[in-house]
Amino acid sequence: MVPVELRLNVFSLLILLGVFQGFFISYFLLKKENRKLSRNIYLGLFVLTLSLVILEILLNYTGLMVRIISFDNFAEPLNFAIAPLLYLYTVSGLHPEKKMVYKPHFIVFGLYLIYSFLYFIQSDGYKLNAYHSNYSPELVSDAYRAIFDPDPLHLRTYIYEITLVHFIFYIVLSIKAIIEELRKKGISFFQSRGYEILRYRNSVLHFIVITLIIIGVKIHFGRDIGDYFIASYGAFILYLTSISIVNHSGFFSEPSAKNAEKYRKSSLEASDKEDILRRLEDFVLNEKYYASKRASLPDLSEKIGETSHKVSQVINEKCAMNFYTWLAKFRIDEAKKILSGSERMKYKIEEVGEQVGYNSKASFNKAFKNLTGETPSEYRNSF
Repeated sequence: MVPVELRLNVFSLLILLGVFQGFFISYFLLKKENRKLSRNIYLGLFVLTLSLVILEILLNYTGLMVRIISFDNFAEPLNFAIAPLLYLYTVSGLHPEKKMVYKPHFIVFGLYLIYSFLYFIQSDGYKLNAYHSNYSPELVSDAYRAIFDPDPLHLRTYIYEITLVHFIFYIVLSIKAIIEELRKKGISFFQSRGYEILRYRNSVLHFIVITLIIIGVKIHFGRDIGDYFIASYGAFILYLTSISIVNHSGFFSEPSAKNAEKYRKSSLEASDKEDILRRLEDFVLNEKYYASKRASLPDLSEKIGETSHKVSQVINEKCAMNFYTWLAKFRIDEAKKILSGSERMKYKIEEVGEQVGYNSKASFNKAFKNLTGETPSEYRNSF
């Protein structure tokens, strides 16, 4: 065996750290207590699958694959699992109450996995030649032949084209599901912040970017030698996923000792809290409950069929704020839309405050400044 010089540089380090990060995230998401939410399962499997695909690219890029050549192309079938997992994560996040039919989405993956065994059972010498044909053609040897045709249908020959079609199909499905949900809530697809649904939009947008990178790399390099660009962005997605999970974690905003004692005997599970919070947010946004002058913890609790104690616990623990601060966040978000819109000069400041649920200009100004750092007038004038 001709020795292959190992390639260790910034790209390989970036990708390696991303792989480790991905394995850690997937372990966290797939732990027993987190599997109660189907979106966690699909996100965990998506991250694990992406990590394995990136790991294979890393092994090829560094030359370490030569040391374990028997595993060459071990992650190739996973190309057809990544996009369906992203779609299932998106839909299960948008509709957690909906029972997902997931098996049909993995038919292509299952069929290609079976087909891949025609390559997997080839000799190590043949696999080494296949590796060299992409990364160092001068080392290809005529001494190794295939036991039989490893690609009789020429699927592996056009694997990138087939993968791209598969990706685009699921990107379209995901965007369609997101747009439908955004329309129900009256939210723009390009709304920058303030809504949980935009987490799923951002995931799909990153997947679109990685699809475009694949197209660019294949046009420019042709062979697999440019895959490290794909892996680098994949690692970047894993880093962002990790940051998002930390940002949504309650670790840095644990309730006070008083609240912890108050809810110590609560029977609410983590999945129950997630469900209650989702129903609270959906009701407040869809029914524009934040604009009601009679908005209160007991009234809202009754509207969603829960006790005030449970709703208070969920808001305290999941959002690290009390009910009125939590409600003010929705009111101020709506006020910001009005004050930055095309008709922002049409209303007086107190009229905007009334539209979003405040009884006086003073209380509106105070709440607005507490949450944004500026008065409603200052915010409007900035546009």
